[in-house]
Amino acid sequence: MKTKVLLGVSIAGMLVVLLWFVNNAVAQPAQEAPELHDVSVAGSVSSKISYQGVLRENGQPVNGHRDMVFRFYDNGSCSGSPLQEVTRNNVPVDEGRFNVDLSVDPSHFNGRGVWLRVRVEGTNLGCEEILPVPYALSLRPGAHIAGSVTASPYAALHVWNTATTGSAYGVKGGTDSPSGRAVYGDALNGGTGVYAKSDTGVAIKAAGTGVIQSSAKSYVWISGNGVRKFHQNDPTVIDMDTTGGAKVFLGTGSGRYNVMLPITVPGPLYGQDVTITDLDIYWKGNLEADKITAVLLRRQTGVGSYATILHEVGADHTCDGRVHTEGCTLHYDLTSNNVLTVDSGILYITLELSFSADFSPIWIGGVRLTLEHD
Repeated sequence: MKTKVLLGVSIAGMLVVLLWFVNNAVAQPAQEAPELHDVSVAGSVSSKISYQGVLRENGQPVNGHRDMVFRFYDNGSCSGSPLQEVTRNNVPVDEGRFNVDLSVDPSHFNGRGVWLRVRVEGTNLGCEEILPVPYALSLRPGAHIAGSVTASPYAALHVWNTATTGSAYGVKGGTDSPSGRAVYGDALNGGTGVYAKSDTGVAIKAAGTGVIQSSAKSYVWISGNGVRKFHQNDPTVIDMDTTGGAKVFLGTGSGRYNVMLPITVPGPLYGQDVTITDLDIYWKGNLEADKITAVLLRRQTGVGSYATILHEVGADHTCDGRVHTEGCTLHYDLTSNNVLTVDSGILYITLELSFSADFSPIWIGGVRLTLEHD
């Protein structure tokens, strides 16, 4: 006995005309789509493929029952070990037409090509590629979904996990690339790249290393009220003012003396080392002759040892308070030894002040540090 498969391929066996409907997706008249949150778990699509075909023997439609085996492959020759095999015995065939539901493993349909070979009563019938229904193409790897959505749920893609227990994810991303991003958001025109919201729990949680990177700068303000003498026996007198600063006098005569300002900075922050990139000192003198003549910023590396971040000596900074009533700003760009780590992060500033007279004060308003974390 010899039969033909009418798909342009001559095969010894039986004729099968394939009609594919993935997940029971059959064209229907257009209807208004329900709200996404109205879809229940019970109404979700099952992991099945509906397979319909026409079976002929010697050109005549088959009536009765036939044993069938459906084998899925990842190559167009249907060779090697199948991804999955589904057996259906005693499949009813009426006037050649039959229909079966095949329970499949969804992991095999992850966007790669999948081919099917049907075996009827011991005879293999072809090797045919499983093609997606048109809208399923939007779920293939590299798919692009774009459109204007201006009504609830205000999303081009809305995914909602209705599970009420367990580690249930609405969206889960992954990447094998060391420089990859499992989830990436990109907002234009001032929008938000990634937005997280939780009514009662944690909106954003960093697990694993817990490291959070940010290209945004942070700023730390240090009040001038923290200024103190460099040596206990120095004649300098330090009075606090009511605006968060300090007024430093030379107790007797004139000359130069150092004062210190300790700094407390969090570092590292959320697992990221902190880089200090800028230093701004807010100050003013009573007269033009009242000056800052040295600025030192150091990072402690151990008890009695340090690394120099800024070393400016022999300076001649003036800020005549009679002219600059709001004070002046000394700005420094920092590039050396300026990374705070888990092992080294204690900072302190030393200012050398030059007084014109014992009655002529120098005001230290405070200091601002610019921090970067990326």
